[in-house]
Amino acid sequence: MNFIAVDIGSTFIKAAIYDLTYNKVIFTQKVHTPAKLESPDPHRFEVDASEIVATITGIIDKCMAISVDIGGILFSTQQHGCVLHHPQRRDTYLSWQDTRCLKTNPESGVSYMEELSSVLPPEIMVRTGVPIKPALALCNLYALFKEENLSRQGDIRLYTLGSYVIEKLTGRNICHITNAAPMGFVNLLEKRWDTDILRRAGLDFIRLPELTAEIECCGVYQTPGFTLPVYPDLGDVQTSVYGTGAVSGDMIVNIGTSGQLIMIRDDYEPGDYEIRPYYDQNYCYVVSRMPGGRNFDVQIDYMRRIGETIFGVSLSKEEIWNRVESNCCFSHTEGLEVDCSFYEVPDRLADGKILHINHANFTPDNVMAATAADFGRVYRKYSTIIRKGRPFEGTLYFSGGAVLKNVFLKEAIARVMEAPKVVSAQPDEVYGGMFRLAKRCLATEK
Repeated sequence: MNFIAVDIGSTFIKAAIYDLTYNKVIFTQKVHTPAKLESPDPHRFEVDASEIVATITGIIDKCMAISVDIGGILFSTQQHGCVLHHPQRRDTYLSWQDTRCLKTNPESGVSYMEELSSVLPPEIMVRTGVPIKPALALCNLYALFKEENLSRQGDIRLYTLGSYVIEKLTGRNICHITNAAPMGFVNLLEKRWDTDILRRAGLDFIRLPELTAEIECCGVYQTPGFTLPVYPDLGDVQTSVYGTGAVSGDMIVNIGTSGQLIMIRDDYEPGDYEIRPYYDQNYCYVVSRMPGGRNFDVQIDYMRRIGETIFGVSLSKEEIWNRVESNCCFSHTEGLEVDCSFYEVPDRLADGKILHINHANFTPDNVMAATAADFGRVYRKYSTIIRKGRPFEGTLYFSGGAVLKNVFLKEAIARVMEAPKVVSAQPDEVYGGMFRLAKRCLATEK
């Protein structure tokens, strides 16, 4: 029996066909995720939801042309964001990179997020596992309705990115708790929507998806010629972690476009981190908005612009990365320091710096080495927080394309984490996680 897995990421949508009988991958495809919609407002990060659906149905059609013996399709998607269906606007995916909630409400003189924080203090948000923060669908929905003065009457529906795709395929708006919880209004321990939080935020008029904690068939996608069982949308972070093979007590440094520090635990102990539902009765303790590939890209983009502006040479990011790794030495900084918070980090907004520059040390080698060293400092700081100061006795796993492709970055972080054992996941570990979960999907149908 074969199975389709689709991972809807921020940069790419990746798909695979698994042969679950012989435990092998028989097809993979990677296409660019549709680009964000152009907007004069830099806080907005929206993607046309219909373009995402069209891309995925194209992938499904291609997979079905390759193999007819397919038992189902499973989704893994980026988290925190949402799709809003509203009569006054087009269906768009509000990404986790959207920060409109940080804008000031002209009526109150404070940001939308500050307004929301005043009615949703930490003692209320603790039951969701996530704090009030810019990436949350809860925060950006609150800002969107205020800023655009949208009607609160009529057919207003909310989706996770995955449940939007599932509804378009099956007619059923249902989402998995691993994707629902990071939106900011799920009671984790009771595994239900927290309608009290929505009421306090003035958003309790929105129709929500069905919520499931099971890996079960949600419906079928039917076209002339085939019928495809559709399984729920799983959180990409949890699915990638599942692909590493990590168990309770282990820690994962996951660095893609953004970064996360994750620890798997079997208890529920709130703190200065997020708690997200995981599989096998465990939780993922997560510090998100950690430095990631996009932070390094700030340096790479600067080098690329120098080439274009000064020398009239245009190189891609990948070409510059390859040259940097081939020609630079990352073993020293010569006193140079970098604060790599070129994007917001857990404890503050974007405010990166390059420090202690003198006449001799401002070189690409030193800047890149100092950036990697600061990554290490940040991940070490938050590993202490996520462990509540307890000793770390598990295995440290590295996952995510940005860190697996850059050995010097992995080494810089591993040096300061002082883990007893360090393991690198396989590239595209989300495939490994979805392979294991696909087997569970078929097992539930037997």
